[in-house]
Amino acid sequence: MKAKKQITMLVIGLAMSSAAQDENPKTPANEASETREQAVTGKQPKKKAQTDEIKEVTLYQGTALVTREVKVPADQEGSFEVVVQGLPTATDPQSVFADEGSGLEIRSVTCRMRSSEETKRVESAVAKLDEKIKALDRKIDNARNEMALRRIRQDYLRNLGNFVVPAARQEMAHGVLQADELSKVTKMHFTEYETASQEVMKLSNEIADDAEDLTAFRAECNKLASGPTQIYDAVVFVEKEAGQEAVFDLNYLVSDCGWSPVYNVRGVDSGANVRIEFNALIHQVSGEDWKQAGLVLSTASPTVNAKNPELTALHVQVQQSAGVLPQMETQTQVQRYNVALKGKKEANKKVFSGKSVEAFATANFAANEMAASAQLVELSMRAGQLKQLNQNREEEDLAIEYELDREVTLISRREAQMVPVLAADCPAEFYHVATPVLTSAVFREAELVNSSGRDLLGGQVNVYLDDKFIGRTEMPTIARGRSYTLGFGVEGQLRARRALVDRTETVQGGNRLVEIGVEVVVDNFKDDPVALRVRERTPFMDDTASLRVSLSESS
Repeated sequence: MKAKKQITMLVIGLAMSSAAQDENPKTPANEASETREQAVTGKQPKKKAQTDEIKEVTLYQGTALVTREVKVPADQEGSFEVVVQGLPTATDPQSVFADEGSGLEIRSVTCRMRSSEETKRVESAVAKLDEKIKALDRKIDNARNEMALRRIRQDYLRNLGNFVVPAARQEMAHGVLQADELSKVTKMHFTEYETASQEVMKLSNEIADDAEDLTAFRAECNKLASGPTQIYDAVVFVEKEAGQEAVFDLNYLVSDCGWSPVYNVRGVDSGANVRIEFNALIHQVSGEDWKQAGLVLSTASPTVNAKNPELTALHVQVQQSAGVLPQMETQTQVQRYNVALKGKKEANKKVFSGKSVEAFATANFAANEMAASAQLVELSMRAGQLKQLNQNREEEDLAIEYELDREVTLISRREAQMVPVLAADCPAEFYHVATPVLTSAVFREAELVNSSGRDLLGGQVNVYLDDKFIGRTEMPTIARGRSYTLGFGVEGQLRARRALVDRTETVQGGNRLVEIGVEVVVDNFKDDPVALRVRERTPFMDDTASLRVSLSESS
């Protein structure tokens, strides 16, 4: 996709750049140092670049491929490094690569990590919070120790009171009570106990306040510590001739982003068309803003491994037995089969996204193991049971892409963002459906044809009828040109009732014949007649020799 706006990377250190723009301003000493380095090592100085905009983003369901367009001025020549600074924290450093551009040759691409100014500020704030937390921990420990000492004093005073009272009673019995001494001891006892109690209460309140502050400091510390810890720079080594401007694309994968489809379906009762609005609900917390960038929505998995999956041998053993080998239960076999298919699907995702030879080999081995388990179940089941397996088989996910015809701006934030993808008027046939064997309610339904010219990915649908919100439902993936049905809620002016009116049993040629008559009554409170489809359920059995069901004409 061609971008409508190009991203210009300013190479700092050019002859046209001012010394104030340099991270290390030019001085005679610096220039002499660089000249000596080039003479000794033959290396060219790095050209630091700054990216103003992003050209294109391919958003997958869980990650995104970001493309930046880099321009190198015409007066630059030879072999040198272009440094693209400020790749976000969510960047996968192993995914950074550059497309072959015009006017230069790409020799190599590397990615290096560095701390940002924000990271340094956060680290300083975390260090200060750690000191406050340690100080509060020490203060709380000291307060608890002081409180324990006060409680020991209270226990001692209680024991002293238990000694004084019996002694005073004994002295009163002998008529030798020393009132002054008893008054002093009593006053001292209550004074000391009251002081200790007040100190315990004060210490308890201080501990509660400090514990509350400690919880707040730890929460703030965890919040800061969970933030961005580093950013990345891409270093692209290029070979360029002088005299023309050069351009190349830098690509990298970022995490913490994805999308899901959301539809608004708007219909008019008895109308001939339905308006389908396809929106993308986007989650974007990559750490960088995508401003005025082209956007492609994809359901595929980004592939960073060029190696194809390998099929290994299926080893089996033959066992001899005097009798017939016991067969597993059909339900157990179906469960094993479904588990194996699910495991194979998950393993294949890792095969395609493997970033190393070891990761690819591990995922490829797991995929072969799951495929072998499913194949062994197929070999052990009978023909009739295989039909049930094929009915329960899940289809592989389709790789669908939606390229938006306009540039979008998506800010990196926690809140989801909605982007319109397409809107189309599709032909529809409205009718009513009654299922009286389940409920007396009658429902509105429409058979739609996907005439949007694009495949519609399955997702959540918000249904509107006559500009009123009806409810939400789910829609499967619908290929272009295919028809599908969609419910539009309950029709309150129609009602259907079902009743058994007749049942007879006869014997014909040794076979038992049962005839059942069912009556369905529909109440229509509308002013006009309506098209109604009545759905009824009949018994079903695979063994048609034992049971056959036929429908007579309705009256």
